[in-house]
Amino acid sequence: MDVAATSVLIFLRDDSQCWWQRRAWDDDSHPGRLDFAAGGGIEAGETPAAAAARELEEELGIADLPLRPLGRMKLDGEVCELFDAPLPARWRLGPEVAALLPLPLAALTALAADELHPQLADWLGRQEPAAHNC
Repeated sequence: MDVAATSVLIFLRDDSQCWWQRRAWDDDSHPGRLDFAAGGGIEAGETPAAAAARELEEELGIADLPLRPLGRMKLDGEVCELFDAPLPARWRLGPEVAALLPLPLAALTALAADELHPQLADWLGRQEPAAHNC
């Protein structure tokens, strides 16, 4: 995909599964829905990796995590750069986040689409559960 990404999405993983963000109930965009652990727009002049690091700090109070690029995907009409990082020992929820939750991929796929952020729902619809390590 040659189109530049306009947003970043970050997976956080522990030894057995991925952790997902529940968006704040008063958020102006998709309140209360489950989403990637962190994510957001890439600002002008910012690299995708710098945007991912900024979003982790803003949403979860996490700094200096090693980010592994996973590539680009068009999700819900937006080109997104995906990253993977290990779950840190501590985090601090920002105002946009209600919770950070460990859920296996099977539990996410069982949820109704209106319980998920549209980009997460789109990503889930493209995954083979046995092929992904969440």
